[in-house]
Amino acid sequence: MLSAPLALLLALPASARSPRAEAAAALWRRGEVERAAREFEADYRADPKDPASALDAAAAWREAEDHKKAAALFAEAAKSGDPDALSALGWEAGRAGDVPGARKAFEAALTSAPANVQALLGLTRLELKAGRPREAAAAAQRAAAAKPTDALVLAHLARAREALGEDEAAATAWERAIEADGTYLETRLALGAAYKRLGRANDAWRQYVKVLSADSKNPTAKRESAALRASLTRRPEEIVPARTLKSFLPVVPAQPGRAPLLRVAVGTTNLGKPAPRPEVAFLCDGPFELYDPAGGKRLLAGPAKEAWTARRARKGSGYEVYDASGARKAGFKKALGVRPLEAGRSLIVQRLDIAQGTAWAVQGDRQLKGALELRGAGRAGLTLVNIVALEDYLYGVVNEEMPGKFHTEALKAQAVIARNHALIVKDHWKPHHKSGYDLCDGQHCQVYGGVAAETDKGRRAVDETHALALTYAGKLAQTPYSSNCGGHTQASAETGGWFKAAYLTGAKDADGGVPEPKSPWENDRWLKTNPAVYCNIPEYMHPSHFRWSRAIDVKDLEERLKRRKRGGVGTLKRVRILQRSVSGNVNKVAFEGTKGRVVVDKEAGVRGVFSTSSLRDTMFLLEAERDAKGRLVELLVYGGGWGHNVGLCQYGALGRALKGQDFRTILAHYFPGADLKRLDY
Repeated sequence: MLSAPLALLLALPASARSPRAEAAAALWRRGEVERAAREFEADYRADPKDPASALDAAAAWREAEDHKKAAALFAEAAKSGDPDALSALGWEAGRAGDVPGARKAFEAALTSAPANVQALLGLTRLELKAGRPREAAAAAQRAAAAKPTDALVLAHLARAREALGEDEAAATAWERAIEADGTYLETRLALGAAYKRLGRANDAWRQYVKVLSADSKNPTAKRESAALRASLTRRPEEIVPARTLKSFLPVVPAQPGRAPLLRVAVGTTNLGKPAPRPEVAFLCDGPFELYDPAGGKRLLAGPAKEAWTARRARKGSGYEVYDASGARKAGFKKALGVRPLEAGRSLIVQRLDIAQGTAWAVQGDRQLKGALELRGAGRAGLTLVNIVALEDYLYGVVNEEMPGKFHTEALKAQAVIARNHALIVKDHWKPHHKSGYDLCDGQHCQVYGGVAAETDKGRRAVDETHALALTYAGKLAQTPYSSNCGGHTQASAETGGWFKAAYLTGAKDADGGVPEPKSPWENDRWLKTNPAVYCNIPEYMHPSHFRWSRAIDVKDLEERLKRRKRGGVGTLKRVRILQRSVSGNVNKVAFEGTKGRVVVDKEAGVRGVFSTSSLRDTMFLLEAERDAKGRLVELLVYGGGWGHNVGLCQYGALGRALKGQDFRTILAHYFPGADLKRLDY
């Protein structure tokens, strides 16, 4: 149950606050944190009976790192006995150096709310700093019992176990942290170190390789994986096996028609760029032909289910194709096409790097409809482009982007916007035109998994919306989407590096959803609790899709900043949030150090700079942690959602479908003013 002051604060609409408080909240969103804190404090002094502005002032002073002022205001707000205010007081007292006051506040919070996770986590850190790991482990264990899927809590439990010298227990806690949030790759580095201490070289190496799949430049993972190579007791491909297709899956063609053909690059990086391979192995479930893409001329035919390989020529320039026996079958300079000779057949490309640069990167096979184009990329090898009809392509997208267990109406909404998105990227954005393809197969465009990604429900969603697309003012609408908006979508005009569109406005993901600007303390409660919104569906999703938390080591952050600016910023002194959208998303951040300042203001950049595998979302708040000498050592991050939060929220669409909304109603909420139209094909 929410405490009375908190429940009141969350229930109040923005209009219930004083004009001064509303103006202060606007200052805070613009990055004028100290000014906002002073205005909130003045508003509170004018009406001391209302704790809302005291809590806002305290939260703003916390962000400004004036912990004494923050603690004093939290203390005033906590007189009512609100455990959340008491917990916040404990954190700020500790940061201000008042350890007895911090302990007293945490204990008071836990007296009225024994499962208050923030109080238990704060107590854990207090005990660790005091050199009392057993007491820290006990507090962390209580926090983990209260919130067993909180990665930050589990990471602190692991730290406490390590401080006790309990490596097995520490490894178990790190494993649980990874299960709690698979995108929190820093926990894999810690787990790798734990496995190494336990003599589990294979398991340690696997963790470091997982990190390198997402961040090939990570210095710790590079160093440790190389050092462990000589200690492996199994072959690398056995430790990190590829996802292989044992046989061809049945091919279900899309509805006949004149759907446009798409050129889709497969095996691309997380930025959608070509990822050349030294060689490409492919086979077909029926007879196939090699042809010249420039004119379509057949060069020769090949047999069914025999793996052929293309690679750089052994002598001179160009590329060669070999059959299963190793006999040379053909040569080419720039490009070569491969396609089945019979309808209903498909191709398998073996050992592709899939989702490079993400936490879920793997090597595996892809079964593809249509034709395959092998394109020369110089000494780097070959890149691959799948030529496939739009509706067949959508079959391979819908359930890669939205789980097959989702309600049919949500899947139909997904099919419509995926169709829009493919055509917008192909004909308007054209980000990959110079590279010779329309779309990539990853999140940069939208995830395409070929035949193996298809399901009956996904195909039905595509068929039942055949050729339907959203338009606005007579033109094809841009229809971005993300996994989970965290409870509030973001206006495209406010999103760093994006564009303005009248139908891409931000709103709370609730009935009658309207924009809901938040103040500092409202934002704190929004991100550290689980508000009732359409996209909060615990029975259908992992908790970290909606709310997540993690710790960022400042040394790691300094290393990533060096990649953005030669020499980086030196020793990081401060991180300032300079701009938030109405939804609370962070759209501009400044990193200030001994050697200068870096400002990041693009959505993908903000997510990417903070973490090894990118933060899940820009809807987050930061809390800075310093050592006894005042040096910045760690950032605690509390976040919501997964994605950019612009346009359709996939879990929100599911929540709406479960409440009886059809796909048209769902689309009308996320793209207000847009119309459905059937395209002419």
